[in-house]
Parts: sequence; structure tokens; C-alpha cells
Amino acid sequence: MSNTKHELDRREFTKTSLTVGTAVSLGTSANVFAADQTDKKTKVGVIGCGSVSRKYLPHLKSCPFVELVSTCDIIPVRAQKAATQYNVPNHYPHIDKMLAGAAFDLLVDLTDMQEHYRLNKQALEAGKHVWSEKPMANDLAGGQELFDLAKKKGVRIWGAPTVVMSPQFHFMAKTLREGKLGRVAAAHASYGNAGPSWSSFFYDKNGGSMPDLGVYNLMTLTGLFGPARSIVAMLSIITPTR
Repeated sequence: MSNTKHELDRREFTKTSLTVGTAVSLGTSANVFAADQTDKKTKVGVIGCGSVSRKYLPHLKSCPFVELVSTCDIIPVRAQKAATQYNVPNHYPHIDKMLAGAAFDLLVDLTDMQEHYRLNKQALEAGKHVWSEKPMANDLAGGQELFDLAKKKGVRIWGAPTVVMSPQFHFMAKTLREGKLGRVAAAHASYGNAGPSWSSFFYDKNGGSMPDLGVYNLMTLTGLFGPARSIVAMLSIITPTR
């Protein structure tokens, strides 16, 4: 393909897509609530105060549309530490106490993947909006159940990954839409790391690398090119024993 002024070569496309803006935080979702509530801040409760929360809490604290109300973790000291660090007035050791405690609008679920469906459902049943780290449920049926429940309760549920909301994705989508890359015949995405040190992650039902890492590639590719019509999988075991 010739590289005219209307076209981007691969190097230019990659460079630009990686430097356009920063990752989108939860401010977008909170902004929707704030608009619905006539400039009222969205009251947020965060459940799961482990490593992932350290990426969320600073942005939630600085977001002009958010009021952090409570933290929760089954390891109480983590909830207490997060509450102290970010000046959150309430912290709880269990979701039951959290839902019965200080009122909030939106639950941000940052717990282990296998816990998402159960906790998200409990929050929806209590009339809370839900933002969940991926995946929001352990399977398609569970996800559909959560959507139906949210509709029934008149609340909303979102889930990571949010790659389609990022400036990088919008740049790629615009570039493709304008035909600057010509006719796309193939696309490749890769994402991975050495994995966590504990072995159960790789063997738990609905655990492993696909819901943890592969979802980002799947979301990006289907967002750009539409739903998959067929699937072929090629697997290998890199490290048999951990």
C-alpha cells in the first residue's frame, strides 16, 4: 500500500495510537450520574482494596463528579488503610455491612474475578448502580442475568475493560472508518505477562489468562471490526508446573 498524505503506514499508526491522550477513568460513568442528579456528586462505595484499587482510588478521589463514601474488604485492615489514605469516612469488612451502612449510589467492584457475579448481583438487588472490573460475571448466562436484574431494578451496570472509551481506540476507529489503512484483511493483538505466583489462578473455573488479559484484545478487535463469526483456538502450556 502506498503511503500518501491520506494514508498512514504501520509505524506512524502505532506511534500515534500510543500517544493520543491518556486512559479513561471512571469519571465518565460518574459524570452520567451527576448529570442525571442535577450536579449532585455520585456517592461511591469501593469493594476490594487490593492491588487493583490502587489504580482506581486516586482517580475516584480526584474526580469532581465523585464523593467516596466507603471502602470494603474481607481483610479489614486493607479497607481501613485505604479509607485512611484517601480520607474516606467509612470502611467495612463485609458487603452486607457496607450495603446496610452509609448510603451510596454506585458500587465499584474490584474484588477477585470469581466473586464478581455474586457481589454485583447483591448490589443490584439492593438498588445500587454497579461498576465491575472484568468480568462482571463468570459466564454469559450470569452476565445476562445481571443485565436483566439491573433493568428490573431501574439501575445500571457497567464493566471493564473500557478500551473502547479510550482516546487511542477512538483514533484507531476513526482511522479505519476513514479508510486510511485501506482494506483490512487481518488484525493481530497480543497481551500477556508471566502471570501471578499462585497456581490456583490458572486452574480455577473461569479463571486464567482469558478473562484476566485476553478480554482487552477481544474488546478492542470486536469493537473495531464487529462480533466474531467463527473462532479458532490454539493453546499450549508454557509452564507445566508452578
